[in-house]
Amino acid sequence: MRNARDPRWYRAEAARMRLEAARATDNPELRDSFLALSLQYERLAVVLEKSAAGQEATPIPKQKSSSTA
Repeated sequence: MRNARDPRWYRAEAARMRLEAARATDNPELRDSFLALSLQYERLAVVLEKSAAGQEATPIPKQKSSSTA
């Protein structure tokens, strides 16, 4: 069973979501959803790393959507 507090797992999932986003070339909304998931996984990894180091986590700025409606 994986350790839910291991930031490496979240970074790996973020990378996987970026790969899925790259594959979703025919659907911009799906691509944006994968990129949003990737960002959230990265944020979790940062929080867990800072928590393990005993530091206060600095939030990652929100990413603006690249979709045009």
